[in-house]
Amino acid sequence: MKHIRIVCIFALVAIGTLSLNASSITAYNNQTAYVTTNHVFRNNEIAQGFVRLNEGFTVMPHSCVTMDVVLSVSGDIDLHETSTIRLLKDLKFDSGVTLTTGGNIDGRGHTVILNGNFRIPDGKVLHFNGDTIIDAHGHEIVIGENAEIFVDTNVTLTIANAVVKSTRNVPTCPAIRCSALTSKLALDNVIFAPADDFWFQSGQLFIHNDVVITGTSTFVYHSPVPSFIAKNSCLYVDHDVTFSLEPATFTDAPYALKNTYTNCNFIKMADETSQLYFNGCTLQITDTGFHFAQGTLSLDDRVAIKTDPTLTLTSLSLRAQYDGSSYSLAYSLAWSPDGHHIAMARLYDGFDIFSFNGLSLTRIVYIALTNAIGISWSSDGKYIAVNANPNTIIYTFNGSSVTFVTQINIDSSQELAWSHDGKFLAVTTRNSINVYAFDGVSLTLVDQKIIDFFSGVVWSPDDRYLAVTSGSDYTYIYEFNGTSLTLKVTIFDIYASPGISSWSPDGRYVAVTSNYKMSLYRFDGSSLIPVALISTTNTPYSVDWSPDGNYIAVGYQTIDHLGEFLLKVYKFDSQSLTLIPATQMDFTSGEPGVVVFTLHWSPNGKYIAAAKTHGVDQINPELHVYTTNYTQTTTAQALTNSFVLGDSAKGENYDAHLRLQPGASLNLTGKMLYDNVG
Repeated sequence: MKHIRIVCIFALVAIGTLSLNASSITAYNNQTAYVTTNHVFRNNEIAQGFVRLNEGFTVMPHSCVTMDVVLSVSGDIDLHETSTIRLLKDLKFDSGVTLTTGGNIDGRGHTVILNGNFRIPDGKVLHFNGDTIIDAHGHEIVIGENAEIFVDTNVTLTIANAVVKSTRNVPTCPAIRCSALTSKLALDNVIFAPADDFWFQSGQLFIHNDVVITGTSTFVYHSPVPSFIAKNSCLYVDHDVTFSLEPATFTDAPYALKNTYTNCNFIKMADETSQLYFNGCTLQITDTGFHFAQGTLSLDDRVAIKTDPTLTLTSLSLRAQYDGSSYSLAYSLAWSPDGHHIAMARLYDGFDIFSFNGLSLTRIVYIALTNAIGISWSSDGKYIAVNANPNTIIYTFNGSSVTFVTQINIDSSQELAWSHDGKFLAVTTRNSINVYAFDGVSLTLVDQKIIDFFSGVVWSPDDRYLAVTSGSDYTYIYEFNGTSLTLKVTIFDIYASPGISSWSPDGRYVAVTSNYKMSLYRFDGSSLIPVALISTTNTPYSVDWSPDGNYIAVGYQTIDHLGEFLLKVYKFDSQSLTLIPATQMDFTSGEPGVVVFTLHWSPNGKYIAAAKTHGVDQINPELHVYTTNYTQTTTAQALTNSFVLGDSAKGENYDAHLRLQPGASLNLTGKMLYDNVG
């Protein structure tokens, strides 16, 4: 007891001698700052040294606090959704720590150490915008209903020694979201127990030591880039779990011509000590097959390996419609990331937000603006950007209403697009492409290129490139490194107006509209290579790729209403485009010159939203939502159920091992190919 009393007295004395700069706290030279109330930090303030925040802390909105403390934190942490914790050393959270809002953590390679369970509140988003490690020390990380851990572009989040649980999340709002193809999630000695089906939609997954997927849900690997299992590491899929491999990418050649299997090797293993262990579960693959170049596949208990049902888009049907009897030209629309809302910009009136429940549309927001041309939703669903010439305006959205954040004057503004991590906003004008940094409160110009009459702009899935289309005959690809734009490709296409483009989900293809045609290019990092061309009697005004990368939807302007269609969907097989006849929608209402300026697939791929503008006077737009109808087909070709092990062409270092545990059974539908199996 004497020892304890002496320590307490020392701490109390230290409070009187610590250094205070505004509300920053520093304590060195045998001093200890023991803060007994919830402390408020303002922008660019710091907690440094022997600081003990016993009742948590608050960071003022749109601010950043630097944490460089030796002692732990207890109590509530309030980041006001927009604020950031920046780490200069590891930060310890006691068992009493509660995150009350969303916000940002920039770990700068340091570790957040959990000495108790940690929860992301319902509906909140915790961004990691710098490389960060979370070491849970065996405790739980609970992700609340429709809450997200969000990993930004070019960021690696490592979760170690944790039990990760989700409460309730739809596939379009996963509990952990990698924002772009270059986002990385590393799991090290983790049990992952999602409450609902979990879609790993983008980015890469890295497995270290033992990682277990458990529960009764489906883990869907939808990312078009591969993931890795390290040496002496195991990804273990437990009883009653379905592990589904459905990458959003294409094969480059017919299956019979593929001898390297590079396009179906999405779970890569370092060597024979790397292991994928299926125990009483189901492995579900597409007709691309599943190839292990090396490593060990272990099957225990009753394991079923089967292909997904082959689903082919065969038709569209009108699901919901909203008629704007007094509206003006509908120029742009965007789905919210969770697929529950649609925002639409109308040139002469402003913009609307509609809620969509799968059956009907309800307008819940209307904001009056002049010259509303472009609209874009950030990937976390928190912000909406609108181009209302001469201003670009940012709003926050809370599910039912919007709140103004900031605006800048950018005369002759056209289209705009958020980067996938929400850090940057690309805006076109009649003579420039501009990239702005967004910090939650303001827009700051990063780079600008003045070349031509720009119109459409869209980020590649890795946020590395911008496809910019022109109303004056050109399509450009710019590379963006976070600080500057570099022109990589210029394609001349006479009468390129209206010039709208869309990237495939794997970033390998770009679809571009122009007068009377839609061109498809393959992008190799330095050039655009023509792949397919669709010539039409109408001008395509809008184009968008399906989330699975298999289809392209195109919206048109009709010249003569007789026999003309405003919406068509094409099947893409990596080499050619094929029109699906029953997807041709004609909603001209007997008028010539009707235009679908904008259309987009829903994030889950089940719907296409299209905005139609009537006649030459371009008034009375209608918002239509179409259901994508699929037909299940079967095939007798064994290659649709292929399962490939090893690669003898690369020698014994690329052996693969198939190990059946005692008493295990393997149920394989179709054909199993083996090559260099150990």
